[in-house]
Amino acid sequence: MSRHLKFLTSDGWRSVLISAGLLLALGPTGWRFDVTEDQRHSLTQATADMLDSLSQGEEEVLVRCYLEGDFPARYRRLSDEIRSKLRTFSAESGGALRWDFIDVTASGDEKTIGETELALYEQGLRFTRVAYRENGITAFQNVWPCAMVTVNGVDHPIQFLRSETMEPDEVMVQNAITQVEFTLGQAIRMGLRKRRPVVGILQGHGCWEPVETADFTATLAESADVVDVRLDGQVDALCERIEGRTWRQPKFDALVVAGPDSTFSERDKLLLDQYLMNGGRMLWLVDPLVTSRDSLATRQFTMATTREINLFDQLFHYGARFNREMVLDAQCAPIMLNAGPMGDHRNMQMFSWYFAPVVLSTPDAHPICANLDPVHFDFAGTLDAVNPTEGRKSTVLLSSSARSLTYKAPARVGAGVVELPPDHFETGRTEGFPLALLLEGTFDSFYAMRLGTALREDPEFAFRSQTENGKIIAVADADFIRNEVRRSEEGTIPMPLGYDRYSQQVIYDNKEWLMNAISYLLDDAASISLRSRTIAFRPLDDARIRGHESRWSMLAIGGPISMVLVLGWLLSILRRKRWTHPGLPTTA
Repeated sequence: MSRHLKFLTSDGWRSVLISAGLLLALGPTGWRFDVTEDQRHSLTQATADMLDSLSQGEEEVLVRCYLEGDFPARYRRLSDEIRSKLRTFSAESGGALRWDFIDVTASGDEKTIGETELALYEQGLRFTRVAYRENGITAFQNVWPCAMVTVNGVDHPIQFLRSETMEPDEVMVQNAITQVEFTLGQAIRMGLRKRRPVVGILQGHGCWEPVETADFTATLAESADVVDVRLDGQVDALCERIEGRTWRQPKFDALVVAGPDSTFSERDKLLLDQYLMNGGRMLWLVDPLVTSRDSLATRQFTMATTREINLFDQLFHYGARFNREMVLDAQCAPIMLNAGPMGDHRNMQMFSWYFAPVVLSTPDAHPICANLDPVHFDFAGTLDAVNPTEGRKSTVLLSSSARSLTYKAPARVGAGVVELPPDHFETGRTEGFPLALLLEGTFDSFYAMRLGTALREDPEFAFRSQTENGKIIAVADADFIRNEVRRSEEGTIPMPLGYDRYSQQVIYDNKEWLMNAISYLLDDAASISLRSRTIAFRPLDDARIRGHESRWSMLAIGGPISMVLVLGWLLSILRRKRWTHPGLPTTA
């Protein structure tokens, strides 16, 4: 034992010092080993490629972050994550990216601080108000969880934390930490690309009004130009003729058709067909059945009948069949209904609203759906992949749960559905019904055999009979994209998409799913890979820590040190046993 202790004070310490020296020597080389389960300290391949191209180009990027100062721990964690990512970005870009942290309150002068905050606000940056106690009085502090990314002299404001509450909770801050790489990378990409993509939102034909899709389009407008478009039989509505080109050029990189409820003329259908044939990408959100919400609200029931819009035959030709049926799912959103008289008061209780399926992300989900919170449907129909064609691939993106069933049209929709027993949904199915479908690859024109010879051979119209790189995403629910609206004296105010009025917060990830869908249609693989990335939130157990703070602190600090000392001691013993020859005298 004495010899062991002696080696701990000589060779043992020498081993520890050598190990520490190696760590210090390797540190400046930039070698890093990410052993975390979710690879939280590693960049995605898309970001690495972007930074590599930045290092080989002449672009200059400057990031000024304003999350600096004395504020609560949750904001310091966000600040540390941003600082760590910027340090990595700078190293990977070969120094082409420079960064700085700025404390808005550093001057200490109220007038100067006010002027600085006003300037930041006018540049599009927003602050979060934090309440704290000082001398028994509640005071407030402005925290700026935002940054300005300047690429080649052009500013791009970004918000790491978006919150409408006075003080975001831990989960909201963790979500912001998860999205740091995406937020920074997206702003840099916007500065580097030659042009912004253009997304058209179809108006007319009963499609949702702009205020009813305002939350989605406002978020989309941060990374793309969003344009409302009407067909009205105009040849140049979706595609334009460009001198020197054989075919017409799509005016929009993607087109969203959400909630049509009136009949499409053959001329408008032809325009949509040629938009797809010329390389346009399409997102369809259509209700196969008509459900009168007014009748449901006043009479407690309605009949859902087939919606006639003269589109389903064309979508069938492309490979998506909208079935004339409605899904009921035991995995659904709640609804508050009057459960019967209770004295002089209304007896309002929560029930399962089987007409509102809630779909969860699966481990093997498509990148559009990966790592998302639940998405919400309302009076949804079902889809089938049909009319298979060589060169075209179909993928089911979203499905109801295995405990779901369908009602064929005409389907009775009423409040009495909440009284169905749980065993009503025990159908023995192993999988649910498809609710959203992706079609990509080769598409033949719906009018290839229907169009007259004169128009098909007209060089000005430039009819095209096939595309080999088409993409269509079809969702059998128009409400999937619709945000609720609130009427007030100021006018109509759109609510956040995915907002639940009972919990009074956003709990459904419809908007993120739609953003991923648009990114996929635009071939923006980088955005999808970053959006779908999740870093697990592992908070401390307050119940176990309370009253034992010192013990856990000693364990957290002393544990690693003890492990290093024990390892050095064991190495010295092994070295002594290896190099000590039998029969030779040993040092006492």
